[in-house]
Parts: sequence; structure tokens; C-alpha cells
Amino acid sequence: MEIKQVLVAAVEIGECLLVSGGGVSRVEDTIGRICRAYGARETDVFSITSSIVASVRDEDGEVYTRTKRIREYHTDFYKLDQLNQLSRYICENQPELSEIRERLERIRQGDGQTLVRRSLISAVIAAAFAAFFGGSWQESLTAFCIGGLVMLFREYMNRFSINRMFLDFVSAFLVASAAYGISRTGIASDYGEVIIGNIMLLVPGVAFVNGLRDMISGDTMSGILTVCESVILAVFLAGGSFAAIVFWGGVI
Repeated sequence: MEIKQVLVAAVEIGECLLVSGGGVSRVEDTIGRICRAYGARETDVFSITSSIVASVRDEDGEVYTRTKRIREYHTDFYKLDQLNQLSRYICENQPELSEIRERLERIRQGDGQTLVRRSLISAVIAAAFAAFFGGSWQESLTAFCIGGLVMLFREYMNRFSINRMFLDFVSAFLVASAAYGISRTGIASDYGEVIIGNIMLLVPGVAFVNGLRDMISGDTMSGILTVCESVILAVFLAGGSFAAIVFWGGVI
């Protein structure tokens, strides 16, 4: 197999890792290991949250470069685990390119959790956070219902490739609106715990931690970009919640 074909496949695996929430150090290491497993004499990989650039030099001294633009990503630990297993399998067995693409496509098309299960998990987490921050069973039950609906709403909106910052703002606005409206009926006495329980679902905590880890490990540029993006997303979440409370507080 030609090294340039290996490079293309390796970058595709790196793209899937990055899209699924993998850290840039993991992406760079995975691409480098795969290329070296097929005989690359030298590999240079640079990755940030929105781009991958990889170059390899084969035994004849020829240099090949591949660039990949990343436009969206999310956290999917199930796919991350599968991709890690695939990369280890490739490094140990050096399969043909057709087999690599077949396995990678199965991982891409696979879904570890159904929409119903993801919505249920989100609802349970929202209820748990509401209780953790001092809410009663009424607030927890309200957060449970809103948490499931928010997940369904976001899954539906993701089909239209909505800007994530705008989607976070709208999601937080809807969460706060629902919590505030339900609290006015007397079902839940304190809408604050309900809002917090659901907002915790949307806070990009994994990305923030990955950014800090990247900075500590020496990937300063990637770490700063990830941390800044996480902070901006958190600001949009807070802004959506605040806007809803101000709007409905002035109307009702």
C-alpha cells in the first residue's frame, strides 16, 4: 500500500477522533503511529480543534501532505473507544486500505445510543443536578421533563447545521422559559434549580478540560482555542437564561 493512501486513511481516522471529542494530542499520536506502522520514515502532524495538517516522508524521500478542515464536533465516548481499538488493530496488523475504510465507515454510521435513550439519560442527569443544587422532588421532576425535551430539540435542530453558539443560546432560553413558566403555576417553587440542572447538560465541560490538558501537555495554541471557545459557549448559555428571565419577568 502506498504511503499517501495510508496518510489519507490516517487523517480520516484522526478527523473522526477529533469530531468525537478526542484531544489533539491523541489525534496527532494516532495519525503518526498509523503512518509509521506502514513504513513512513518521518511524520509531522499538527492539529487544532478546527484543522488537521499531516505530512509524511516515505523510504524514497517523497513527502506527502494532507489537510483536513473540521467544522463541527461533539463528545461521543462510544465512538472514541471504537476508533482507539481500530487504530491499535491497524498498527498491529497493517490491514488493506479497503478493510480500514470498511471498519471506519461502520464506526461512522454506528450509533451507540438511540435518541430515546439519550433523551432519557439527559433527563435523569438534569434531575440529579437539580437535586444536587438543593432542589426538591418537584424541581427534580420538572428538570427531568425539560431535560428530555431539550435533548430532543437539540437533536432535531442539529439536522439543519445550526451554529452551536446560537443553538446554545436558544436552548438556554427555552430551558429558562419553561422553568420560569412552570414555577409560576406553583408546580416547582424555585425555577433556579431547574435551570441549573438543565444548563449543566449543555456546559462544555469535557472540551474545557481537554483544553487545559492540551495547554499543560504543550499544545498551547489548541488549548487556548478550546478553552476560549468553551468560555464563549458558557457565556451564550448564561445569556440565554438571563434573557428568558428578564423577558418573561417583564411580561408576566
